[in-house]
Amino acid sequence: MNRDLIAPAQSQSILELIQSVLTLELISPSKRIWLGSAWISDIPILDNESLAFSDLEPSWLAQKISLSTLLLTIAQRGTEIIIITRKSDDNKYFMDKIKNSELYNKNIKIIIRDNFHEKGLLGEDYELFGTMNFTFNGINSNDEHIVYRSDKAIIAERQISMSNKYDI
Repeated sequence: MNRDLIAPAQSQSILELIQSVLTLELISPSKRIWLGSAWISDIPILDNESLAFSDLEPSWLAQKISLSTLLLTIAQRGTEIIIITRKSDDNKYFMDKIKNSELYNKNIKIIIRDNFHEKGLLGEDYELFGTMNFTFNGINSNDEHIVYRSDKAIIAERQISMSNKYDI
């Protein structure tokens, strides 16, 4: 299955797709997730203000759940998460939250590439990729094109390609 989304017209659908994919990771974690974004912010992903996600993670408070919190929770469940980004002051807050976790360099690895420009999220049975950085503007205001695909053969090929490219 492929699905194309265009922001900002479909920003809500893009956020809902990211929410769905990462919620499924909480329920049935991939062995490895690749997250690539030249610029990355600790954007709110899940709205847990009504405790709607408390069955998935009882320790979460009644508040919005950020990308870093969600990734750290997935990593606690055994998923290896590889984050690829650039060194940038814009990424510092998000990166510091990841680096200050006991999971950093265990279940979560960060690869810094000066010229990195690829964007996407790759799990065991899906890929979300396109022009969107994982930032507020990337999801909500910039002109972006996002593609979701779930073809198992293509996903397996992408996983092998990423492992070879980054020697993991």
